[in-house]
Amino acid sequence: MFKKLLAVLLTTLFLFSVLEAKEQAKKKVIKKEVYKAVWDKTYGGDDGDIAQGIVALENGESALIGTCRSFDAQRTDICVSRMDAKGEILWRLLLGGAKEDEGKAIIRAADGSLIILGSSKSFAKNYDRDLYVAKVSPDGKLVWKQTVGGDRDEFAGGLAGTDDGGVLVVGDSNSFGNGYKDVYIAKLDKNGKVLSSYIMGGEKEDSAKALTRTADGNMMLVGYREPERAGDTDFFVVKLDQNGKKIWTKTYGQEQADSLNSVTATVDGGIVATGSTRSYGSEQTDMSVIKFDTDGNIVWHKIYGFKYYEYGNAVSSTDDGGVMVAGGTTTLGKGDHSVYMIALDKSGELIWSHVYGDRGKDTMNAIARMDDGSMVAVGGSDSYSRATKFYMLKIDKQEKPITVKVN
Repeated sequence: MFKKLLAVLLTTLFLFSVLEAKEQAKKKVIKKEVYKAVWDKTYGGDDGDIAQGIVALENGESALIGTCRSFDAQRTDICVSRMDAKGEILWRLLLGGAKEDEGKAIIRAADGSLIILGSSKSFAKNYDRDLYVAKVSPDGKLVWKQTVGGDRDEFAGGLAGTDDGGVLVVGDSNSFGNGYKDVYIAKLDKNGKVLSSYIMGGEKEDSAKALTRTADGNMMLVGYREPERAGDTDFFVVKLDQNGKKIWTKTYGQEQADSLNSVTATVDGGIVATGSTRSYGSEQTDMSVIKFDTDGNIVWHKIYGFKYYEYGNAVSSTDDGGVMVAGGTTTLGKGDHSVYMIALDKSGELIWSHVYGDRGKDTMNAIARMDDGSMVAVGGSDSYSRATKFYMLKIDKQEKPITVKVN
């Protein structure tokens, strides 16, 4: 009798464990769709056009900067466009000359104008590449332009406005310093006059990829540096004052390549930055998202990756205190390279992820929060045409988050 009762009990426990395992498996394949795509747009000509930066304007409008071969560009021109809330173009301005000119970043000036940053061979004094900074009126007229650099190449990173109406720009320089490539920082006044410039770096490569203004009025620069051997890059974070003077520098990373590509300020005076890592147990290259406090200490560090290549290219704050990251993946999606986007809450917990694009190459290079709380990401796509075109994607919250099965 005892043996029969024991057998029944064991059978019951086994069936319960099986049912529990099945229930847990069901939970693993359910996720919340917190956000949805409102619209996506591609536009451009026949020769290859790609967006690199975006800034939010009023009434859901935005301004983009990129590089265009189309629209009667002489070679490659910096193109600045103003878009309405539906992603339709209001005006386009091409800036450049007979050589290669490329757009990189865009911000809103205190007077409502646009300040853009790129790189230019057309306006450099030698046969090199200089930083190109320009002010554009709200209706698309060039106000002033300035080139900054030395006798060799400079590459654009990022820019941020200062309290005096000027702008701080950062990038990379082969002209100055002791290394192969060093961080280059320049302060310009409201009329585009260069007030000061600085070099930061060691004997190997140091790179500035992005800049943001923090809640305390200072600036945070992110990028990478090679501390010891070529290819072994570390995350690089620098705090600057509004004149471009260094307050502190921090490096983080392990034995493989680690790099930060984009940064956004947080309300507590810190930043969230995104990029890529081959360290921390990554199989290949994974997307890395890190929150730093105002002193450069890591608050949290999240890594997302699959079988092949994932990375973060752009980050922006959301209206609930979290962040949305736009990047890329060669593991997921229909094509060889798809857009990979994620949203994290203010604690760094993943609340949403999605892949966008089709069978070609689709990339996102910048993202911004609009005045209605929606997010617009921009980049390039050749999935829907022979040549690469500007790719815009508007994302908003679901009215009621839904649950879906993950295949």
